[in-house]
Amino acid sequence: MRGVQAALLLLLALMAVLTAVAWAEGPTQSIPPPTPVSSGGGGGHRTIDFDRIFKALEDGKTQKPQKFEQLKKLLYIEPFTTEEYLSPRMALYTTGNETISRSEKANIYARVENPNPIQIRRAYYLYLDVLEPGATDFRQVNSIPQIIQINDYTYDKSTEQNFTVRTFPDLTDFKHLKEVGPVVLRMRLTDGLRPWTSKNLTLTVTNNPPNISNLTIQAPTPPRYNDPIVYRSEPADVDGDLINLTIHVLSGEGGEVGNASQDVRSGQVVDFRANEYGFFSKADAGKNFSYYYSFGDGINVSETELQQGPNLRRSALLYVDNPRVMPEDENQYWWQNYNFSIDMKNQESGEAKVAVTLLTNTPSHPWKRVASKEVVLGQDRAVVSFNVRPFDVLDANQTFSYRFMYTEPDQHQKDYTEAERKQPIGAKLVKYHLVSLPMFLNLGLLLLLTLLAGMVVERRFYR
Repeated sequence: MRGVQAALLLLLALMAVLTAVAWAEGPTQSIPPPTPVSSGGGGGHRTIDFDRIFKALEDGKTQKPQKFEQLKKLLYIEPFTTEEYLSPRMALYTTGNETISRSEKANIYARVENPNPIQIRRAYYLYLDVLEPGATDFRQVNSIPQIIQINDYTYDKSTEQNFTVRTFPDLTDFKHLKEVGPVVLRMRLTDGLRPWTSKNLTLTVTNNPPNISNLTIQAPTPPRYNDPIVYRSEPADVDGDLINLTIHVLSGEGGEVGNASQDVRSGQVVDFRANEYGFFSKADAGKNFSYYYSFGDGINVSETELQQGPNLRRSALLYVDNPRVMPEDENQYWWQNYNFSIDMKNQESGEAKVAVTLLTNTPSHPWKRVASKEVVLGQDRAVVSFNVRPFDVLDANQTFSYRFMYTEPDQHQKDYTEAERKQPIGAKLVKYHLVSLPMFLNLGLLLLLTLLAGMVVERRFYR
């Protein structure tokens, strides 16, 4: 293509020069002007009669050899050959540290210098290869090659070279690595005829191991073996990796009694509920335990220090019977005291501290907490009683029920006992009879207050 262009340029230039010479010095051979030729579109265009041009050039060569040689030198173009094509110079480099973590941005650049003139340059196809830790072969990073066109270069005056710099959007970090260590990079270049390979660029890739904080146990103090015991922690990973978190529960002797694992995200609050994993049973009551966590991101695995807890309280199995209530008066008025009692004992060996709570229930006051006490129960039956005044005037003429709640399970695996009093509370609203000393005293007090108020008003406004 370049040869055809050069020939056309040479012919046109010769035609122009020889025409000028013919006009200046007198023509020896007339060179006709281009002849217009009609085309089928209604317009016209010019064509060149090459036979006449060649005839004029032949005559000029013999009649004006000096001018002909000058014209040849003026229009001479150096021929290009593939044997003179120079290989490109290329290099991979990074602008950052050559030791980076998996989550850091990888600033990888390729510089390509093309020493050939633009007339003979070829398009280059650029590939990036990587050899990862544990691998035996390079793999190609960019599935689609980058193309460097012949005019994609910038001229560097300091080095007098045409160069271009490319980045690789297919490789921005090394989060995908499951092993860390040296990562070897290389660049491959081809023009379709010949391949070239750059020198290797080696980066050392490290890993940020996960960590864990805020280790706590959420439970009553002290908890029973079947209480809701929750192990809570907050794992984190700078690289954003998925964390495998395992809790190990140890006995007082140091043996592992159970473990459980979860795959969690960085920054997530993680709970292990002892009841869900069956860490403790009734046989563990009164024993002390410890625990630790192991955690990893697929590369690094770490363990926490040994943590103490929980220390389980001794269990007690209660025998509960005969809930009852005795009003102060058979009329059972709301202002009177009532004696609520229940029989209790510990079926296990030893003594057990148990908190017992009394609640009453009426339509006006559903399940009102009345009183609570802590008792020590042995294997002998004991009466736990509450002598209280649980009702008010709104409860008059209403039936009621009551409940004893306790902090250890009974023979029915329940933590409460209920009973109902079928006789309603007395309907009388006023505590005293109409004709009685308290009534006279109340009436006298009311009259006295009225008299005093009248005297104050009279002195204030009618003096």
